[in-house]
Amino acid sequence: MKYLKLSIITAFILSGIIACKKGTIASLNVSNDDAASILAGSMASNSYGVTNISSDISLNALNSITTNLSCGLTKTDTIIRKNSAGATATYNYKLIYSNKLNCNTSNLPDNIISKLTYTGNYSNQKLSLTNSGSNYCTIAGLTPTATVHVVNGEYKSMGTFKLKADSTNRGSANVDIVVKNLTINKSTQVIAGGTATVIVTGTTVKKGDFTYNGTLTFNGNNMTTMSLNGTTYIINLATGDIVKK
Repeated sequence: MKYLKLSIITAFILSGIIACKKGTIASLNVSNDDAASILAGSMASNSYGVTNISSDISLNALNSITTNLSCGLTKTDTIIRKNSAGATATYNYKLIYSNKLNCNTSNLPDNIISKLTYTGNYSNQKLSLTNSGSNYCTIAGLTPTATVHVVNGEYKSMGTFKLKADSTNRGSANVDIVVKNLTINKSTQVIAGGTATVIVTGTTVKKGDFTYNGTLTFNGNNMTTMSLNGTTYIINLATGDIVKK
């Protein structure tokens, strides 16, 4: 049975406990908008980000119930995720999931503990990224009466990037996302709400280190509000497009 990865997760969806410190950056380094683009790419469905991962989580949580996965059983799966033919944004990821079903005192499904490791790459109009990462999360809301799954977890990604607007602006980047009470509609597998803390750190070949901290608020309807180092953006989770407010 196929199981799930939560983003991000180039994603995940999703990422360690964040120390909330104000990032600083040189004027010629990776800009706030560049960092926002990296985060958006790590979340959007057209780069196999947190949006896809959350859908996988919801579907596979439902599958674990319908296929009568035994309480306490751990299931491991390896899958490949690729973009559809002709897509403007491309991705290719190998994912290894390990998922354990936990039951309550009545021996009914209560939550799933999901662990993930992955490697791969994605590319869109603004940047290309080769990365690997891990995810650890808990998926609750498995009872038949619950209309949403609730996810709490940690997403980490690390790799190398290149910003296409400036071929010299390349280097390494780490993306960390910690989600809290991420709600996913069981019927549609669409993110309905929740929050997250985020951090992007890294270094460029010629221009030094950078650090950005922020928060995410999932608004539903494939839209997320992100505050990054004091600047607010709206992210389209379907396309990865960002609008500065």
